[in-house]
Amino acid sequence: MKYLIGWIMLISSLLAQAAWANEPGEPGTGQFLLRHDASASWQPALLLNTEMDVQISGPIAEVRIRQTFSNPGGAFAEGQYVLPVSEQAAVHAMTLDIGERRIEGAIHEREQARKIYQQAKDAGQRSGLVEQSRPNLFRTSVANIGAGEVISVTLSYTELLAPDATRFSLRLPLTMTPRYVPGPAPSDNPQQPAAPRPAGPEGPITTSLGDNTDSHQAQINLYLDSGMELAQVRSPSHAIDTRYDGHGYAIALRQNPVPMDRDFVLDWQLPAEAGNQAALFSEAVGEGYYALLMLSPAASNNNQQRQPREVFLILDTSGSMQGERIRQARSSVVYALSRLQPEDRFNVLEFNSEYSMLFREPQQANAANLHEARRWVQGLPASGGTEMLPVLREALTQPNEPGYLRQLIFITDGSVSNERDVLQMIHQRLRQARVFTVGIGAAPNNYLLRKAAEVGRGQFTAINDADGVGESMNRLFEKLESPVLTQLALQLPPGIEAETWPQKLPDLYAGQPLVVAMKLNRLPEEITLSGQQPEPWQLRLMLPEQQNSKGVARLWAQRKIDAMMDKLNAGAGDDEVRDLVLPVALEHQLMSKYTSFVALEPVPARAVEEPLHSQQIPNLNPVDHRAYPQTSLGLAGLWSLALTLLLAAMLVLFWRQPASGSRRHA
Repeated sequence: MKYLIGWIMLISSLLAQAAWANEPGEPGTGQFLLRHDASASWQPALLLNTEMDVQISGPIAEVRIRQTFSNPGGAFAEGQYVLPVSEQAAVHAMTLDIGERRIEGAIHEREQARKIYQQAKDAGQRSGLVEQSRPNLFRTSVANIGAGEVISVTLSYTELLAPDATRFSLRLPLTMTPRYVPGPAPSDNPQQPAAPRPAGPEGPITTSLGDNTDSHQAQINLYLDSGMELAQVRSPSHAIDTRYDGHGYAIALRQNPVPMDRDFVLDWQLPAEAGNQAALFSEAVGEGYYALLMLSPAASNNNQQRQPREVFLILDTSGSMQGERIRQARSSVVYALSRLQPEDRFNVLEFNSEYSMLFREPQQANAANLHEARRWVQGLPASGGTEMLPVLREALTQPNEPGYLRQLIFITDGSVSNERDVLQMIHQRLRQARVFTVGIGAAPNNYLLRKAAEVGRGQFTAINDADGVGESMNRLFEKLESPVLTQLALQLPPGIEAETWPQKLPDLYAGQPLVVAMKLNRLPEEITLSGQQPEPWQLRLMLPEQQNSKGVARLWAQRKIDAMMDKLNAGAGDDEVRDLVLPVALEHQLMSKYTSFVALEPVPARAVEEPLHSQQIPNLNPVDHRAYPQTSLGLAGLWSLALTLLLAAMLVLFWRQPASGSRRHA
């Protein structure tokens, strides 16, 4: 009898589940719904779409992002969305469009902008706020979107595209990989309390939008003003068509708009004969001049003897690397192993929630050790968390072998929330090592990967598709095996005063340009660059006629802001850095950690007593990132599941009826 009662209860619960699935307004009916807390009612989700217009002239890209928030519900709504942007963007303008009305946004100190937005929101005024969560993540908030209404927020930014030899690349972020929140950072002082776990800034991420296929689409239009016919124009992320008009390229996506489930990447290559040694882009603002100088001194021939290297290959095997990402990462390591020479030493490390090393200490790159390493790497699965700090600490603190150049190749998607801890670890422990980062995935954390390579005196390499692993790693190893140009210094002619960023010039590798942003009292006609390779080296250049380029002043200001923010990695306090950044950001009207854009319509649209539903609009999960589904099966799926389980339960109930006394003595 007890079996019968148990199965009746199970069948009843399944029928109740089926009935619950039919409740109006619940998620899973095919419509994408959201609510702002567990006690609130479900509301039709705001729809979000994006238009991106890109104009590229030389190494400067001007990008306009227009995001449209549509309210299909019956009540006023507030939408919040985490917008991924380029980590090198100088965001300088914001507008709020309500029907035919356009309201220009104003830049304010961050807390003041929040206060203005909150007051407008509470008063029922349509308003928009854009603030920086991280250098490559902005949070957009739009309040008081009426039923059936459409409101758009437009951001404009300038980006400098530094070449790799004669290759250029543009990445337009369209989504993000969920960031892992690691444990406390390890400390050299056992008495020092562990730092609190950093909070991830991103909003929700969804694998499905139900039937709302019109949402989360991006319309992308590009024009590449090359001034000449190029050797190659391609996109490793999307299918494109190009049309050369005699001066530049109109670039159209074959499927436009596209789902926002991966970054858009455009690569182009100048013809071999077009490689100039120096270029100067300038802009006059008031009585001052701003200049952007690009030099390629590292491209000169050098037959210096190769120095033996001690290479640490560090592979991310966390859960976010599952699928195509771990395949690309393993291929990258195997290719790197093939480039090692017998005189080199190496080790392979992998990390997720914990880390492990192939060898207890670096070994010679002989055939037996390389074979063992390839076999070990090919068997590595992807699972667990992304604890970067312990493995970096291990690699950076191992004793250096005399006579070897230590190089760390760090292969990851960078999906962690503790970027500052990682950068501080590299800054504090780098010594004579170099850190090279390799970005994997359709939406990697480029800010962390690029900045880690910069702090580590190395270079960042992006792998944008499976077919590009060999080509990308080959270019990386050409740099690793080339002489490094160090101790660089610029000499300007007498009488020229300049504030340059970066102030300390970086090391250069083969094909890597030197990019210097300057604020000058007048423009120079020549410049001298000196350094060590390792013998003394000098290059005197007569600069070409400057090209007047809008946006150079913003790029100079953004480089200064970035340099001031780097002081946080060296241990400076937040108040000290804020006092350095804030005047520059306000003068040049730039978004920063300490400044935000806000815009509002003067006339209220919502009565104060009317409710306002707040929604966190999710990003789409990247196409190559495996995640557990966050949506239900839908009404049809729930009914099918309930009926299937009901039939199974009835069959089991019938089959389990025992003959009298058959189990008594079991």
